[in-house]
Formats: sequence, structure tokens, C-alpha cells
Amino acid sequence: MYIPAPTPQEILEISRNLGLGVSEEDAKSYAEVVATSVQDYETVAKIAAEAAPQSPVGREYTLPTASESNNGWHIHSHISEKSTGRLAGRSVVIKDSIPVAGLPMINGSNIFEGYVPEFDAEVVRRILGEGGVIAGKAHCEYLCFSGSSHTGVAGAIDNPWAEGFCAGGSSSGSAVIVARGEADMALGADQAGSIRMPASFSGLVGMKPTTGLVPYTGIAPLDASFDHVGPMTTTVEDNALLLSVIAGPDGIDPRQHGREPGDYDTAMAEGVKGLRIGVLGEGFTVPGSEPAVVERVRDAVDVLAKLGATVVDVSVPLHSRGFEIWTSIGWTGMTETVLKGNGFGISRDDFYPISMMEWARDHASGVSQAPPSVKLFFLISEYAKKHLGYVGYGNGINAARVLRRKYDEALENVDLLVMPTTPMTATPLPDRSITIDEELKTSHPMALNTAPFDVTHHPALTLPCGGVDGMPVGLMLVGKHYDEASLFRAAKAYEDTGEGAFRIA
Repeated sequence: MYIPAPTPQEILEISRNLGLGVSEEDAKSYAEVVATSVQDYETVAKIAAEAAPQSPVGREYTLPTASESNNGWHIHSHISEKSTGRLAGRSVVIKDSIPVAGLPMINGSNIFEGYVPEFDAEVVRRILGEGGVIAGKAHCEYLCFSGSSHTGVAGAIDNPWAEGFCAGGSSSGSAVIVARGEADMALGADQAGSIRMPASFSGLVGMKPTTGLVPYTGIAPLDASFDHVGPMTTTVEDNALLLSVIAGPDGIDPRQHGREPGDYDTAMAEGVKGLRIGVLGEGFTVPGSEPAVVERVRDAVDVLAKLGATVVDVSVPLHSRGFEIWTSIGWTGMTETVLKGNGFGISRDDFYPISMMEWARDHASGVSQAPPSVKLFFLISEYAKKHLGYVGYGNGINAARVLRRKYDEALENVDLLVMPTTPMTATPLPDRSITIDEELKTSHPMALNTAPFDVTHHPALTLPCGGVDGMPVGLMLVGKHYDEASLFRAAKAYEDTGEGAFRIA
């Protein structure tokens, strides 16, 4: 890591950019001191290299064939380290924003084409440590920036139930592969609903855990305030199993607070009798809500009531502003972390994946090929920052705390909140003739109920509750912080009735 000595002209340019007011006369003196000081970066780089993870050897992979269905697979593999453990022999596909040592990782974008991480994310290490088999990597949306499934550099990903329809994003490939039975389980990442939206559209169980329950260590982030990683499965029991494996502190992720996974098996055996479930009215009336979707979710609530749960109506008016709160954080956070922060950002006492950051730094110009929706997010962020600085982001974080308090107040009287996961079923994929204006409208309408709980940090689980016109409908349960057990308890009771099993009618 060599940094050449600066010229006085370079010092003056930096001064102009930062408004420091350095004179031409002083620039030479500053240049001499800076030249000495930057040598420390090389010294520190050598020290840090001693702690760099070593790439496992002997990991092989194959590329999917062009004829493989739905375009969900990025890489096929069969990585196994143990034959025993809670996941012994179970196959798990990994979203391609989550590093697996030795397997190419593109994170849905041209920027990372050619990058091969030399380290496993902590969640991958935990899966392998419990006997799981890494079956490969799943395509995701461009830098994980879309709730649709057409923005990834590898092309559109079709819904597993209907060709030409959206699979949901950004963990689109993960959803499709599990829904088609090509892997037992999957890991997704969720910043605005990117586990729950594709799970809803594809008929799966998907969990966004409480912020910090599962370590995000080593995973490509969007913003540290709302990054989550979690399981996507066909059954509630498998979801609870995979969460129990990947959850718990790792001593590195600064978002963690020492919380261990709950006793999910005991909770799932209890049934719902005695649970109080709040029907969040605002969650049923978000823009774009389809009456048939609302009806299916209300039918599911009726089933829970018949099983013995106490069901009451609750209201959190600020929920209707939840997506706006998310955007004030999200656009700036993603721009600073991904575009300006070498794909990882700063200001966290975290593990910094240097190879990933170097790759993002050296190939950042590739963002010129990003889809219009991604470019829009960057443009919104920079225009807002021009007028507000980072005050807009700060207001978003503070507003999220207000929203969190409103949900917590509602949860003082109930154990869970319930609403549709996505207000609609899977939408048609846009064709290539779509205008930029139309394309910009495809990435977020499905996130209106999911995104608020990323910034408030509540756990949220989706599971199928039937279908509409041959497409799955998702029921979302939201709980108190670190009370994933109650989500699994209600979800398992509902699943066991068979009422929600998605069937093509």
C-alpha cells in the first residue's frame, strides 16, 4: 500500500474541495508534513495483514448452464466441513452479497465481476460448523438495491410459480432456488424487506431477525442501521432451525448486544392459545393494496383466532410514513456506504473485508452501467445532501426511533402485530421497452409494509397464507425485540392447519 508524496498543487486542490483556505504559500509546508504522515498507512497495512483470514483450499464450483430455469443460480458448489451437527447433510444456498471463500461474488453488479473473496462470512462459518452443505451462490439484485427481480447484471429472475412475473428482491435467487426444491434452505439479506418480499412472492417462510441477533460480519452492507441477514425456507421449523444456527454474538459485529437465540422448539410446541395478536389497520391500507390479498390475510387471522389466539385491532398511524422514514435513511446510507465508502463504509468497530473494499474502490466506475432505479437512489441522496447535508439522514434515524416507540407502545398490549407482507402478489416483470420513468416505479411498492421494521429493528416473519390467481400471498408477523420465539410459535400453529399451504388454484 504505497501513497506517493503529494505536490503543493494537490494540497491546494484538497483545500478547495474541503473549504480549508490553505494558501499557495503554505501548501508546500503542508505537502511536506503530509508526505511523512501518510507513510503510517503502509505500516498499519502490514500489521493488519497478519490478521487477514486465509482462504480455504480445495473449494470447487461449477457455473450454471444457460438452460437452467429461472436464473436463480450464480454458482453451484458442494462445500462441506462436517458430517454431523444440527444441519448435517442439509443444503443451503447463499445470497451472493454474502461472501463464501473461493466462490466468485458479484453482488448482482458488474462492479464485482471477477471478485473472489478469500474469507467466509461468519454466518457461512456457522452453517459449515453444524454440518450444512453450501450448495452454491444465488443471484441477487444490483447491489441489493431493488425489491423487484430484474435489475441484477445476470438478468431477470422469474417467479417460481409463473414465468414473466417478479420473484421479489433483492434475495430473488435465494427464494426461487428454495421454492423450486433445488436447495433445502437459503440465506438472504434484508435491508428494506429483501428476505420477506421474495419469500412472500415465492411462497416461502422468511425471517428478518431483530437487528444484531445474527452477526452481519463480512457481508456486503447497505447501511449499518438496517442491515440484516436471515433464513429463507419452505417450513417454519426449518426457518427456526437455521436461525438457531446462525444467531448469537460473534464478538465482532458492533450491532450485537450479547443476545443468544431463543428456545424456538419449545415455543413452536405451545400453540397460539394465550397469544394476543394485533391486526395493524394501517398495514392493510398501504397504497397498492389488493383486496384479494387483504382478504387472504384476514382469513389467516381468523384461523389464528379459531386456534385460541386473542385477536384485536390496533392502530399505529405513523406506520403509513414508515417507508418515507426509511428512504431518508436509506438513500443517503446506501450512497455513502456503497458508492463512496468502497462498498463497506466506515465508523464501525467491525471486521473490514479489505479485498472487497479494494475491489469496490478499483472498479467503482462500473456504476455508470447501473440500472436507472439504482442511479435514482444516488441522485436523490446527493441532491438532498446538497441542501441538507447529513441532517436529512439524522432526521431519518431520529424519526425511526419515534416510529419504534409507537410500535413498542402497540406491542405493550399484544404479543404480535399482523399484516400483509406485500400489499400485492407478484407483479409482472418489466420488458426491455420499459421507459426509465416506468422502471423507476418498479423497485419499491412491495416494500411499504416491510421497510419500516428494518429501521425500527423489530423481528418480522413472513409465511404463505394461500394464493390469489395462482400466486402466493404472504402473512407477516412482527414481534417485540428478540422475541422471534413468539413469531415461530404463531407461524407454526398456522402452518400446521394446512390452511396457508400455497396451492395453485
